Formats: sequence, C-alpha cells, structure tokens
Amino acid sequence: MNNIAPNSPLDLLIEGYQHHLIEVAGLQASTCQKWTFFVRLFLKAHFKPKALTSQLRRLQPGVLLSFVLQQSEHYPPGQLQSLASALRSFCRFLCATGQHPRDLSVALPAISGSHRQDLPRYLSPAQLKRLLKSFDRRTLLGKRDYAIALCLARLGLRAGEVASLTLEDLDWRNGRLRLAAPKNRRERHLPLPGEVGKALAAYLRSSPPVGTRALFRTRNQRPMGSGWLSERVGIAAARAGLGDPRKRAHLLRHTFATHLVQRGASLKAVADLLGHASLSTTQVYAKVNLPMLRAVAQPWPEEVRR
Repeated sequence: MNNIAPNSPLDLLIEGYQHHLIEVAGLQASTCQKWTFFVRLFLKAHFKPKALTSQLRRLQPGVLLSFVLQQSEHYPPGQLQSLASALRSFCRFLCATGQHPRDLSVALPAISGSHRQDLPRYLSPAQLKRLLKSFDRRTLLGKRDYAIALCLARLGLRAGEVASLTLEDLDWRNGRLRLAAPKNRRERHLPLPGEVGKALAAYLRSSPPVGTRALFRTRNQRPMGSGWLSERVGIAAARAGLGDPRKRAHLLRHTFATHLVQRGASLKAVADLLGHASLSTTQVYAKVNLPMLRAVAQPWPEEVRR
C-alpha cells in the first residue's frame, strides 16, 4: 500500500488563504482561483518550500514590487491589476493570521488600467433607465432579458447568482428571493421588489418551465449559463447606445451598489445586500461619491434598513 504524501507547507498556506478568501472576504470561486494562482506563482518564485514560514516573516516590500515589475513583461495591465490585488489580499491575510508582523499591502501602488478608461464604472440613473427601456417586452425574449436585467440592477446580484435561480427560490407569499449557498456558506434572503416580481411573473406566464426548474432558460428550455446571461446584458447596453457591448452583467451590480451609496446607504448596508463577508470588499464604493466619504467614519447601524 502506497503512503499518501502529506501536503507541503506551501499547499497548506494556499489552502488557508483560499479558505480566507471564501469565508472572510466572500469572493466568488473564479476570483479565488485567479488570486490563488498568482499567489502560488509568487511564493514559488521567491521562497524555499522547507523554509517558507521563516522566510515569509521576513518578507519585504521590495520583493513584492520586484515581482510585479517582472510579471509586467508577461501580463497586460488588466492581468497585472488582478495580480496586484491578489498580492495585497495575501499580505492582509498574512498580517491577520500572525504570519507577518506588518500589513504590506500598502506597498503595492494602484496599477493604471488605461484600457478601461472608456468604460464607466457604473450607469447613471438616466443611463440605467435607457438600458431598461431597450428591452422589447412584447416578445418572450424581451420579457426574459428585462427580468434578468432587473435582478442585476435592482438586487445587485452576480451573473452566476441570477443564472442559478430556480422556481423554488421565489417566495411569492412573503415577497422574498432565496439565494442558494455556495460551498460552506450560508444562503441569503433578499426582499423581492414589486417591479422585479412583476417582470418575473410576466416572463413565467409567457414561458412556463418544461423539464427544468431553472428560472431563466434558452428558447429550447435549457438553463442559461452566466456567460450567456451576461452577454444578453451587453447586447442590450450596446442597443441602448451605451457603448461597448463588453459592459455586461457586473456593470449593473456596480450600478446598484453605487446608487445606494449615493442615496446615503451605509457601506454596512451595501455589504449585506451584496453578500460581502468583509467590508473591505465594499469600500471601493466609497470612492464613487466624495461627499459620502465623510460618512464612512460614522458608526454603522446595527440593523440594515431593507
């Protein structure tokens, strides 16, 4: 009988970091996979497996900066931004778990993403209204895509969350929507606004599910994947004259959160609605409205007003 080799110190560290990303930061599996890839790449490039723990405690900012500069020869700006985000997150993880005496995340400056300067981070209320008006709700396709857009824009859901919705997730009696729990996380319940409920009901009346419990389906009754669903939003954005069709589903999630902050919602409230386990993930929305930055330092209410 062959002995099973124990996990290496590097593997154990990566497993702990991945658990932190899912349970504490509340990130999606795709982001976790990308960030752990970059962190593993960094660790393998600079540390000896047998001395990983002691070497990590002596990690210096210059090592982080040098690694990012080296990788700039291999990755475009968008990928470099992800790499830097991964290393910042990893530094915060090391500090929080006592594996490094300091938080070195501030050592990595923001990386310019000139390729994204023509894409707004969110839609204005007028732009969002124009996008929603672009759907022809006289057709089955228009009713479906309009309902999808409202789930993204009025509830702030991720494309994957919308794609995974089933009939059982709709609690019509109590006006709530259930979001199934990813692995090792609790499910969430969100209030179902009347506007969203009416759009869903209109779609379901026009296209009752056949052979599937999936809420959103293709014309041949196959469940829609998140990529396909996101593409439909991009097509609508282009049709509404909002530019590049790559402005897809996540733009509406950013729009939802941004509008909440601009109307005075606390970051704690926005974090709860978006399903963020850590407020650090939500703090990016404090940048969208400078007057709101003054409110960030104020105490958050214990309960979120729904």
